[in-house]
Amino acid sequence: MDQLLKDRVALIVGASRGIGAATARLFAAEGARLVVSARGEAALRELCESIKAEGGEAVYRVSDAEELTTLNELAEFAVQTFGRIDILVFCTGIALREPTLEMDVEKWDRVMKTNLTAAVEISQICLRQFLKQGGGRIVYVSSTAGKSVNMGASPSYGASKAGMIYLTRHLATEFAKDNIRVNAVCPGPVDTEITKTWTPEHRAKVLANLPTGRMSTPEDIANAILFLASPMANQITGESLMVNGGRFMD
Repeated sequence: MDQLLKDRVALIVGASRGIGAATARLFAAEGARLVVSARGEAALRELCESIKAEGGEAVYRVSDAEELTTLNELAEFAVQTFGRIDILVFCTGIALREPTLEMDVEKWDRVMKTNLTAAVEISQICLRQFLKQGGGRIVYVSSTAGKSVNMGASPSYGASKAGMIYLTRHLATEFAKDNIRVNAVCPGPVDTEITKTWTPEHRAKVLANLPTGRMSTPEDIANAILFLASPMANQITGESLMVNGGRFMD
């Protein structure tokens, strides 16, 4: 079977670790040429070196979702390097764990800017490039918190992820005629560095609510992102795919 993303140029924002890094490795194995970005240069350099060691092609550019001008520079770098962008994966985000009455407007704005405004900014840039090329794909990493209340997080997190789901549907509808497909994945609990800091009691509580009996791995989420970014999903747009071990179902 041919590689699913052979010669496609993929821009992955938030690729230094976790879901983003797993997606970069999977995309490279499927033949994509990669531009990976995040705030941590050392992790990005290590990721690119590991991909190249496996025969893949990857370059990195440091960017910060809280500094929107760096996203413009990132997209320009991708086009200058490879001549095009075929796939945008927006995987960056922050979450605060504060109840409503302890959350100030500055913190609300920071979460919204990083999780949602930055997604709009980089999407606008890529959409213009897609229109020049005759098509493209966007996959956002949202969350089950965008579809169901998560009392373990600040309301700003769930609101930003719900906003991303609406953005997915709006862009999918607006640009479907232009061969542009826009989808999202909505992970539940994912076994990452953050969840490894949980207490055994909290981990047991989370697992008890997962019908599959385990949390997702970053690779589980990356597989869903690959599907939505690949030709296998050419007739799928505007969807928010739940990947959460059966905890929440649409």
